Amino acid sequence: MVSAIGNARTLINSIRELSGWRRGLLAFVAGLVSAFAFPPYGAFPVLWVTLPLLIFLLDGAKERAAERRKARFAAFFRTAWAFFFGFFLIGLFWIAEAFLVDAKSYGWMIPFALVILPGGLALIPAIVIGAASLFWTSGISRILVFVVALALSNWLRGHILTGFPWNVWGYAFADNLTLMQSFSALGIYGVGFLVLLVFSMPVVLFDQGRKAAAVYISACAVVWAGVVVYGTNRLQAPQQSVEGLRVLVIQPNVPQADKWKPENRQRLLPLYLQQTQQALAEMEQVGETLIFWPESAFPFLLDEQPGALEAIGATLPQNTMLITGGIRRELSGNQNRFFNSTFVVSDEGALIDIYDKVRLVPFGEYLPMRWLLQSIGVERLVPAPADFTAAARHKKIDLKNSFSFQPLICYEAIFPQTVLPESERPNLLVNLTNDGWFGETAGPYQHLAQARIRAVEQGVPLVRAANTGISSLVDSNGRILAEVVLNKKGSFNSELPEILRPTLYVRVGDSIFWGIILVVVSLLLVMEKLLPTRRD
Repeated sequence: MVSAIGNARTLINSIRELSGWRRGLLAFVAGLVSAFAFPPYGAFPVLWVTLPLLIFLLDGAKERAAERRKARFAAFFRTAWAFFFGFFLIGLFWIAEAFLVDAKSYGWMIPFALVILPGGLALIPAIVIGAASLFWTSGISRILVFVVALALSNWLRGHILTGFPWNVWGYAFADNLTLMQSFSALGIYGVGFLVLLVFSMPVVLFDQGRKAAAVYISACAVVWAGVVVYGTNRLQAPQQSVEGLRVLVIQPNVPQADKWKPENRQRLLPLYLQQTQQALAEMEQVGETLIFWPESAFPFLLDEQPGALEAIGATLPQNTMLITGGIRRELSGNQNRFFNSTFVVSDEGALIDIYDKVRLVPFGEYLPMRWLLQSIGVERLVPAPADFTAAARHKKIDLKNSFSFQPLICYEAIFPQTVLPESERPNLLVNLTNDGWFGETAGPYQHLAQARIRAVEQGVPLVRAANTGISSLVDSNGRILAEVVLNKKGSFNSELPEILRPTLYVRVGDSIFWGIILVVVSLLLVMEKLLPTRRD
């Protein structure tokens, strides 16, 4: 055992001595491997290797830069950027698939997904880690600095500009039902902090100072045990169903390349209606039934097609209601504004309510910096006469008997801040989406995993209707009760789970994350005063 630790220390010293492209290459590979900790792979134990490896590489960067602050910042920045470029390359490669739907028009933009996007996203953690170099000491202190820095960069990535909190560190727990219960207390950013804290733990095994190592390892063991015990207890609570209400989810599996062809404009609605009729005939109708179709279900403006609404009303039996995605327009001055919307249609074919999407997908639903990008031939992916318009605010839609739901269209479900506060808490989250752009890649699985976490955070069940998958019904603890798999035409019907009482995260939101950061930063300040540390 002693010999093994000695050999490991020799290897770690060799890693610390790396410089230049060798350090960058190893950081890049570590980032690549780290991406496999997330859905659909779920290999989160790799983080016990890759995160310590990044810390050891940063140790080496500090030692070589010595007292020169600018040089240290630059070395930390380059090392972290290489790590996260690899991380985002593997984690987001599936975005390139969207450009292949119409490869003739958009194939030339694939380097955007494989180089520019990963490289740009890597700048945020690289800058934060660069700043952390100014506080990098030795022992446990620099591990805590590392954890705080990456936790803060997570939050920044979810909020800067439009925000893009895809595969933030907390989602390493998203494939484990017991571990994911911690989201109900801490939220995605709080759990991300715990992931970084626990998986950086092996570093202390090779540091000097056995007492400090014992304290850190004990703290991580307590955290891990607490997460497991909390999750186990939460899953033992009985799950009730809403009385007299069922859901029916339709997954049409229309190929993305065919969906917007003019010749299919009149063909798609009859296909939806036929599939819905068949599914209704196979189910026992007791009480009310909510029927769900996916995002932008058809390539026409539903609210301007009275014939389409009449056909829907003629198809729906009594005591049913359709919730479907669609596009609508509004005249503003002399210009048309287009919205990606959720429509609620009664069993008589009447429009009851509409929700317009708030968080639009850059390059998909609108073109940022249009004045520049359009001049070099870049266009958005979704065909429409103009960029979509973002609505002003999220809202819930009230139905009968005090029942309400909150629509989350497409990638709105990846933002914890899109869910309404406790005072407006709905009975159901509804995620209408179209992941047909991304084929059989990791993207649809990651999207489902992140939507599923919103249900756990809120203690509210989730219905997900997707064009090509993955459609699902998720209870308030994150259990998948029913689903239609990727790239399969199908449907399911089920009773609807009840909501749970408001979770801790519902009550305090990200305040608990900032509280954790404040406590750890305070601890670092105390350690700076009381413990001997080295910056060189």
